[in-house]
Amino acid sequence: MKTVNIDGKDWSYKAGDLWKVEVGKGEKGAYHSRYTLDTPHQAMFYFNGINIGRGFKKRLSLVQSGKKVIVAKVTS
Repeated sequence: MKTVNIDGKDWSYKAGDLWKVEVGKGEKGAYHSRYTLDTPHQAMFYFNGINIGRGFKKRLSLVQSGKKVIVAKVTS
């Protein structure tokens, strides 16, 4: 099991886990997966690279054994 520090918090992950970058619109709008990646380094690269405009939101989530955990979230 490996560990990565994102926004001051340590996250443990293993080889089969997925990192998802999701984008949504509006206050109550649903998120849609934009990228599904294998490593947290790739996921942070794409998460930081997405420019969101007014009314949009983005989040980075970690999927482990079918459970989704929100790692980072940004709204505008």
